[in-house]
Amino acid sequence: MLVPVLALGFFCLVTTLRMRRVLHVSAIGQPASPAPAWRPRLIVPGHLNESYKWLDQTNQMFLLGEGRVRHVGYENAPAGHDVNTASPYRWWLGILALARKAVTGSGIGSCVEWAALISDPLLLVLLGTVAVVVVARRFGGLAAALLSAGLVSLYPFASEFIPGAPDDRGLTHLLALWSLLPILTAVVRDPGSTTAKGVRRAFFGAGVVGGIGLWISPAAQLPILLGIAAGAVISAWALRPGSGRPEAMAGEPLPWRAWALGGALTSLAAYLVEFFPSAMGSFELRSIHPVYGVAWMGGGELVALACARIQGPWERRGARGWTLAVFALAAVVAVPATIWLSQGADYLMEDLSMTRLSLLQDSPSAGGLWSWLRQDGFTSTVWITFIPVLVAAPAIAVLTLRLSAPGKRSAIAIALGPLAVALGFAVRELSWWNGVDAALLLLAVAVTGALEGSPRRRLVNWASAALAAVILIPGAVRIWPSGGVDDFTQGEVVGLVERDLAYWLAQHIGQANAIVLAPPNTTASLYYYGGIRGLGTFDWESRDGTRAAVRIVSALTPEEAQELINKRGITHIVIPGWDPYLDGYARIGQGQVGGTFLERLHLWILPAWIRPVPYLVPTISGFEGQSAAILEVVEDQDDATAASRMVEYLIDTGQMDLVPNAAKVVRRFPADLGALLAKAEIAIAQGNTEEFSQDVDTLIRRLGGDADQTLAWDQRVNLAVVLAQAHRMDLAAVRLKQCLDEADDEKLRSLSTNSLYRLHVLRKALGLTIKDPGRLELSLELLPSDLRERLRE
Repeated sequence: MLVPVLALGFFCLVTTLRMRRVLHVSAIGQPASPAPAWRPRLIVPGHLNESYKWLDQTNQMFLLGEGRVRHVGYENAPAGHDVNTASPYRWWLGILALARKAVTGSGIGSCVEWAALISDPLLLVLLGTVAVVVVARRFGGLAAALLSAGLVSLYPFASEFIPGAPDDRGLTHLLALWSLLPILTAVVRDPGSTTAKGVRRAFFGAGVVGGIGLWISPAAQLPILLGIAAGAVISAWALRPGSGRPEAMAGEPLPWRAWALGGALTSLAAYLVEFFPSAMGSFELRSIHPVYGVAWMGGGELVALACARIQGPWERRGARGWTLAVFALAAVVAVPATIWLSQGADYLMEDLSMTRLSLLQDSPSAGGLWSWLRQDGFTSTVWITFIPVLVAAPAIAVLTLRLSAPGKRSAIAIALGPLAVALGFAVRELSWWNGVDAALLLLAVAVTGALEGSPRRRLVNWASAALAAVILIPGAVRIWPSGGVDDFTQGEVVGLVERDLAYWLAQHIGQANAIVLAPPNTTASLYYYGGIRGLGTFDWESRDGTRAAVRIVSALTPEEAQELINKRGITHIVIPGWDPYLDGYARIGQGQVGGTFLERLHLWILPAWIRPVPYLVPTISGFEGQSAAILEVVEDQDDATAASRMVEYLIDTGQMDLVPNAAKVVRRFPADLGALLAKAEIAIAQGNTEEFSQDVDTLIRRLGGDADQTLAWDQRVNLAVVLAQAHRMDLAAVRLKQCLDEADDEKLRSLSTNSLYRLHVLRKALGLTIKDPGRLELSLELLPSDLRERLRE
């Protein structure tokens, strides 16, 4: 009992520390008192933007009253895309959120964020505790102790259950473990009861759990099922007659057909629960589908036939038997055939989460095992990941040297199957090392249980404890949170900046009609925090939006890009300096960035229908010098207007090194009032008072009548500020009052942060105000909190 209690205490302590960290980081930049309207604030650890999908869809489930989310509009905008991912994990988040709401009465959005903090850790506690109890009853106390310690300290498996990063990955690993555990508990029973009703129920139950796992993620569960089938064959071979297996057991094969039946029925039921009646008929096999149940029935029949052939003499099969075998084989082949005919290579499209070893912020990420080793070398993380495979050595020894009863050796043989398959997949995808760990945990349980009655029990206990210490202590150290309170990781900083960017965009451009082209991670953040729709993310379901984004940024001419942008209704392009993935889009489309539409944007060679919008990245230690280019899609501008807009942007964003080149363009339009205003702004920004005075004099001479009415409203605000800087308060007051009288929500949102702040400073100096109190409050809310406080002093 001591080890499971200590393991639970360790896990609760680690989870509490990580939860406090998430809450601390998420509170940065938030008002001390609750805002009038709640807005998302959770900073997902490690910038795991896949988690935002679950949060977005759970929120949509409550907002629209949908039990099953079948369509979303925030990706692949404006059309959106169908949702095929399974509902149970969303339901789990929803249940926790509703419980929180019932207790506290808080809004559902904040309750969903609270659910994200505890969802995965609670899953491990609940399903892990039941597993430990079952193992203690069937395999003994030592096996249960090792399982409890491994669940919370085996790396990378235990790192899949961190607070604040909701994802169904942890659930899939637990279901993979549980889809094998009932089988192992059944085969370790007394050989004479192999065909008992309880054994068939256990195999049927394992099929049910495997079917639920298939519902959650076919890509994660199918290899486990294949491994269990392989383990069945290994078990039959290792315990075939003449190899020390009792005759009674040889005559009564294990009920693999019951296993297949449980899985097939559950797969069909899950498909109906998920898609009946409106979404049936799709051949999207990355989600649950009846074809998997058909293949499972066929696979169970083939496994049963293979085991019977291995365990006994060859029996002549009649036409009925051969027909059954052929149909079983055809059912298995139906899965790859359907995948190839309906989806082809798209089915093999790699998800970003497959490249990441764990959910920890400093987790390695690579295209496969060899890429990881070439990238990082044999680091401590590599050894911590590899060392647990040592469990296979005593397992093979017990199996081959017949050091235990046949039933217990059968459990070891069956457990070796999923381990072998998981290792094969782990070579290609780093995320599969979690599947390796799940298989290793049950293999360790089987080996420990097999040696439970050994005459050298004390030696076995000490050897097991020593091996466990070698495997688990380094993993526990790796999982333990590190870093000081104010030592922000790159992922945390990026999360804070993208949250600020989303807030800013939502305030200045609104949510209703805005569609943004941005890198995949930024796209996910902008919708979660700001409600702003985008094109593509790393989610496989948004592949159409991703393809559209690739076509736009890799377009060879601005005209081609404009046509594609207008087709999608894109209003803004966001190019964050910290996320270069748009360059990756360009390389996917053209093989290089050079010569593409994106290269023109990088070089600030903007077409007439693009206007740069100033945004200042918040100052965070360790993130200095970063910027984000926000480009608004507008009607075609004349050359003078475009040049003056560029000058305003460069000055507002502090890019003074680029101002001289922009000034040369502005000087080409001496008769344009906007260009004259831009020249004056350049002079004052460069501290050239003499040139500034000359430019202002020229401006004043041109202001006769209503000449300044040709300027856009935001430019007239800047004109009033320039006149005030030239100490012409009389002229400034007239124009500012006119601007304030004309101000509406859209005009106020169109001002840059600097222009809006200067408007308020000048307004206070002249004793003017915005007549509508609500509009005045909006104009203040559009400013960062520090500038807002300065104005209220």
